[in-house]
Amino acid sequence: MHQIPLFGLKIEDTTLTDASANIVNDAKSGVQRKIYFVNAHCINIAAINIDYLSVLQDEALLFADGSGMRLAAGLAGFSLKDNVNGTDLFPLICHDAAVAGVRLALLGARPGIAQRCAENMKTQFPELDIAWVHDGYFKQDTEDDIIDAINRSGAEILFVAMGVPMQELWIARHMNKLRVPVLLGVGALFDFYSGIMPRAPHWMRRFGLEWLFRYAMEPRRMFVRYIVGNPVFIIRMLWRRLKGRKNLQEAVLLDGAK
Repeated sequence: MHQIPLFGLKIEDTTLTDASANIVNDAKSGVQRKIYFVNAHCINIAAINIDYLSVLQDEALLFADGSGMRLAAGLAGFSLKDNVNGTDLFPLICHDAAVAGVRLALLGARPGIAQRCAENMKTQFPELDIAWVHDGYFKQDTEDDIIDAINRSGAEILFVAMGVPMQELWIARHMNKLRVPVLLGVGALFDFYSGIMPRAPHWMRRFGLEWLFRYAMEPRRMFVRYIVGNPVFIIRMLWRRLKGRKNLQEAVLLDGAK
């Protein structure tokens, strides 16, 4: 996969189809990967959270998610091949994993949501092996038991849905204990595929307006993320672009950092 520099991060420039094939091949081959999806909201968090920024820079595969990242890439002189977001990638991975005999595990979301997601995907892909499922509401003193259960399941791909930056920090903290080759931070993905939260219509996704649909569905929870966060991201992006394409590609993210 080809990488492009953006906001000081190394972003994988690939298609959804190729990303899925590579992820499943790595899992089957036992190649250990941390995979995160980076959107405008993530850039805003990384600009003020040095721990999260360090995790993104620590040998992880990063995919550009959303119209904000596509716009930033264009201003930096690049044209992304695809919008590689976790929600669109998930069914492709499930299909490829079912064909390859790769086992999945789901961790996160509210009680019952991950299980409903697993059932729906197994209905869609009867050969899919989802070896282990657990919600994200567990106490810190049970983490070792959670990790042991994941390892015993034989899962080769683990989807962690805890929200940004909690899921990325959790993966980074436990990577060395887990025997799962490929780990992905996937945000609200289980909510979508459990059926409790609808996705935006295809035309809204095509025009980069899925964020508006999500805001309409959850205005209170998404107000800061979108109504405040989107303008902040645009200002940050344009300010760095005014200082030159190289600044937009290679600038240190952390606000005020030298």
